[in-house]
Amino acid sequence: MKSIPDIVVLFVDDETDTINALKRFLRKEPFTKIFVESGDEALKKLEGGGVDILVTDALMPNMSGPELIRAVRAGYPEIISLLVTGSNDVEHIVKSVGVGNIFGFIMKPIEPEPFKKAIAEAIEHYRKRDDR
Repeated sequence: MKSIPDIVVLFVDDETDTINALKRFLRKEPFTKIFVESGDEALKKLEGGGVDILVTDALMPNMSGPELIRAVRAGYPEIISLLVTGSNDVEHIVKSVGVGNIFGFIMKPIEPEPFKKAIAEAIEHYRKRDDR
């Protein structure tokens, strides 16, 4: 089983302010963090391997979060995906991505403690699955 510091979480958001806020309130979290600003950048990071969890914004130019999750699922099915959305239409998003492709949703505006809890749950799920 991977130790928590060895877990790699890739955060994707096209808004620099959001990335900076995430860096600030996640700075003391023990897992490894990578931050990128587009789906294309995320896919390039994934080519090197080692990413365990993807946290992506739903609405981004060029490649939406659901599109990114579909691409990740096709090429890297072991990665756990979380979708950050301001939309209350989660049912529509699930249908567009696929039921089994999203581990969880994080609603905007992002609140630090629930956000950290969602990531902790994804990490725990990954570690339990990895242990099997």
